[in-house]
Amino acid sequence: MRHYALLLLILIFASIQASAVTTINYYTWRAQEQVLWEEISNRNLIPGVKINVRVVRYQAHESFKPHVTIEMLHDEADLFQWSPGASNLKPLIDKGLIKPNQADVSDINKAALLASMGPDGRYYGVPFALQLQSLLVNRKQVNKSGIDGQPSSLDELDRNFAKLKSNGVTPLHLAGSANWLLNQVVSEVMMAGLVEEEFADRLEKGQACFTDRNYTEIFRVMGTWRDKGYFNTEWEKEGYAGMNNSVALGNSAMAFDGGWKTGPASNFWEVDADFQFDFWAVPGKVAKVYALGDGTYQVNHTSSRAEAAYKALQFTATQEFATLFAEYVKEIPAYGGSISISNPILRRMSSLLADNSYTVSLFTSDRLNKGSPSYNDLVAEAFKKVLTREFSPEEAGRFIQKGLNSWNYVGKQRCGT
Repeated sequence: MRHYALLLLILIFASIQASAVTTINYYTWRAQEQVLWEEISNRNLIPGVKINVRVVRYQAHESFKPHVTIEMLHDEADLFQWSPGASNLKPLIDKGLIKPNQADVSDINKAALLASMGPDGRYYGVPFALQLQSLLVNRKQVNKSGIDGQPSSLDELDRNFAKLKSNGVTPLHLAGSANWLLNQVVSEVMMAGLVEEEFADRLEKGQACFTDRNYTEIFRVMGTWRDKGYFNTEWEKEGYAGMNNSVALGNSAMAFDGGWKTGPASNFWEVDADFQFDFWAVPGKVAKVYALGDGTYQVNHTSSRAEAAYKALQFTATQEFATLFAEYVKEIPAYGGSISISNPILRRMSSLLADNSYTVSLFTSDRLNKGSPSYNDLVAEAFKKVLTREFSPEEAGRFIQKGLNSWNYVGKQRCGT
């Protein structure tokens, strides 16, 4: 009898334990994170919380946002990823779907934290990765052309481009149809190479104008590369996937891209299992790489499972999560403390970000992107018009300035025309 009573108690206890577990739905566009979150769930690393991973696979990243917003309104999405910066967070804040931080982000890298700052200056959610953006280089291909080291000047880079072109290799592959690439990657990588941080900071605060030559240099250099035939001929129609494939195959030597391409889900490894990455800054007077807080983990505050989702959110701000993130996703976590990184590519990127990263971001600036047309929209269009010879570099600067002035951005009084 005592045996049956004990068995009954065990069953009751197990039932109570099972009922105390809440399963939350985690929505992401990043397939590379699926194995990470499944591991966290299977190992019960967040007490009382299981995670159901839903990878939303779309060709266009922009499609993710409306899909997940609808899922939140139907009480389906509990934890989710979102694009970086105040202008991206604002629609969620306005709808009451996210709230200022209930997570401790004191250990998160300061550069990455920009991704989670709302238009009110408060932090929302937890950044998930610190991404290096630069010229992503097919090291084996440039070596075949007799290029051994990273160029230290624009003239040396030009000579490298010319050598690659003479060998039948496209020096720099551009995905001109991907607006997000133009404003998030191309623009910021060119800024990090060519525009002094002090001046960029003044631009962001409305204390300097986009018509200044210090800024329009980014368009002048891109126009020069176009005139010399260094880009792929179909750059206007090219998409991100096509750009990746061309660099992976070695048809093109490099592209404006991010460190996320080194992860296990990258098509580079499918094309060439021994692909060798390198990362070059544009070697102008600044010659830095750009550090982007790639986005944030957010909790749907209206979810019926919000309490469990907030437990998962807090876990993403810990050293334990950062270590797992580096191990399984093979990207640099947003965590600012010390963790062990065994992957040599990650160590290389981490060193570049620690020693030579740009400290200003116009891409994530609320001051420049809270109105319409936003800076991000304007700079993408300006690059296209410069590269199709519709704009000179100076006209590109005036186009951006006029667009920002149209909604009375912070610099209109100084830069009004």
